[in-house]
Amino acid sequence: MKKIIFSIALFCLILPNISKAQSDETVSRLMEAMQIGESMSGMVDMMKQNPAFSASVPAEFWDEFKAEITSDALIAEVGEVYKKYYTEEEMLQLIEFYSSPIGKKTLEINPQLSGETMQIGQRYAMQIVQRLMEKSGIE
Repeated sequence: MKKIIFSIALFCLILPNISKAQSDETVSRLMEAMQIGESMSGMVDMMKQNPAFSASVPAEFWDEFKAEITSDALIAEVGEVYKKYYTEEEMLQLIEFYSSPIGKKTLEINPQLSGETMQIGQRYAMQIVQRLMEKSGIE
């Protein structure tokens, strides 16, 4: 009887670690499929091209910034956020999606989509603010 109880207790202790290892491997594969490191690297490149960010910043800063923003530690921390909101099965589905042709296209064009839609949102917001300020008599 003691052996059975001990075996059950041991199983209960080991099972969460097996599950965590699988989840860690899955989220790592997801970060790779989503090209998180490349995405962050591209974000830095876009910042470098923006005069508001880069006018007074030396090139060495950008090189060091890019190295740190694409670090394994940061990507692992991003992965923890995905693990918080997605189940193992959902992460596997995301890996499948981002590995498909449409998923790869999504990753490729997402920066342009985000930039263009952000510009539209900013333009609309400015028009709304201006209209409401005129309506309220605020200058």
